[in-house]
Amino acid sequence: MITAIEFVRHLGLGWNLGNTFDAFPLEGEHEAATAAGRDWTPEDQQRLWRNKPFTAECAANVKAAGFDTIRIPVTWMEWADADGIVQERWMAAVQQAVDWSLDAGLNVILNVHHDGGNGDMLWIRRASRQWDAVSRRYEGLWRSIATRFADYDHRLVLEGGNEICFPDVSQDQAFTLLNRLNQIFVDVVRATGGRNADRYLLIPGFNTDTVLTCDERYRLPQDSIEDRLIVSIHYYSPAEFALAEHDCTWGTPATTWGTAAEVEAVAADFALQRARFINHGIPVIIGEYGLLTEPVDGKDHASNIAWLKTVVNCALDNGSCPVLWDTSVKEMCFLDRETGRFYDPDVAEVFAAARARLDGEN
Repeated sequence: MITAIEFVRHLGLGWNLGNTFDAFPLEGEHEAATAAGRDWTPEDQQRLWRNKPFTAECAANVKAAGFDTIRIPVTWMEWADADGIVQERWMAAVQQAVDWSLDAGLNVILNVHHDGGNGDMLWIRRASRQWDAVSRRYEGLWRSIATRFADYDHRLVLEGGNEICFPDVSQDQAFTLLNRLNQIFVDVVRATGGRNADRYLLIPGFNTDTVLTCDERYRLPQDSIEDRLIVSIHYYSPAEFALAEHDCTWGTPATTWGTAAEVEAVAADFALQRARFINHGIPVIIGEYGLLTEPVDGKDHASNIAWLKTVVNCALDNGSCPVLWDTSVKEMCFLDRETGRFYDPDVAEVFAAARARLDGEN
């Protein structure tokens, strides 16, 4: 098999199926349906955050748009019990999405997503005070997922979690908790055998933040096979430009970006990733990156394009696979899933140039 560095280069350009399988009820929609005597389906879950259910045609459109890899974020908590046993109808729906994507010629990253998010209902972060219950559920969930996909070839990458951190304990304790969960993930997947015995695995960084993940307290798990682990980092920096809405309370929003100092700051983040991991043979996947599109919040169009171009090229310079976060219908809207066309022709040019660059290098 090829090295992990070579494998990640092969993943090329990536795209996230955002706000679809990762959606979960925020206003009691599941309970309301049940109370009304209506069956709650995987399709209902996918519609929660305004998207239509995923289809084979959508997978083909993603491939036709120039992407090589699709990340399918999945939130499992509505469909898994306290031991991590997943209901068959949800597992079957996720498996069909994976199959459609592979059939379209895409590599697939499959994860555990908002289960690790903020708030008590998103259960992984409770590990800081309920370790036994959370670790049992996490182990059982990954055993369920890995067993289901054990015979899939190496175009499928499994990712242990998403933006996991533990804000209610000290940072030292939080690093220890994340490192322990990541070790459980690797051990459980390997133990299921089949193609999982040497599958490439994507290991969540500390809140998938560049600086925190490059901290020496973050440690990759021990593995039974060499050179199969990849680090996951997300990139939304500077947050005041990429994420801050005009009325946010946590910072001062910026509508423009692109000074020499701002470009250098992005380059420095990717240089840090390179020094900490890539130069030592450990690849990085930028599992998410993106920014609010200007119809939402008045961002300067030229700045948006410059930021996207800079981040994509910095990732490719590192040999990383950049995976665009795309909700398609709100906040971060890039690709029309029904046509395979980018909403913005200037964004289309950014990805056409990246596609040409990769094709020229291969």
